[in-house]
Amino acid sequence: MPFEGGRKERENTMSQLVALDVQDKFDKGFATIRGIIEVFPDDKWCVPHGDDFYVACRICYHLAIFIDGMIAGGTSSPDFAANLPFGNWSEAAAESLPDKQTFLKYFDEAVARAKAVLEKLTDEELTAALPEENARFGKTRVGMYLHFIREMTAHTGELNKMLNENGLDDVWISR
Repeated sequence: MPFEGGRKERENTMSQLVALDVQDKFDKGFATIRGIIEVFPDDKWCVPHGDDFYVACRICYHLAIFIDGMIAGGTSSPDFAANLPFGNWSEAAAESLPDKQTFLKYFDEAVARAKAVLEKLTDEELTAALPEENARFGKTRVGMYLHFIREMTAHTGELNKMLNENGLDDVWISR
């Protein structure tokens, strides 16, 4: 689903070209993750794939927390980790994580919060220097977002490999 709202009005503004590109790439990334979740076999959702860590529900939950915390800004709240809907993603036993339909509710809410933040971006904000506390991600906000896209893409690859192991095709939303 493409970004809606202020995007149409901003498409004609030359100073928003970078912001629109960033929104578009995140939008496709979010759609790819959701597409993987939708087709992932229910009976394999909480089953390890070669290693106890590589469980689709765990990786997807990590991505949802990442989207909610880093892109939507949830980590700016000191209570963010304490209020996660399904606990700590890396320590949870697979069987304690939610089924796909329950999980998708949180995923969709996290993505909506992230899209609301991304829709407000300007080219000027994207190219401005990051504060020192964020320097590990890049020198600018666009550099930070490129880092975030790399994180999402790495896990999308893991999930697509799991799909292949279950006899299904990769999911990759490019348009």
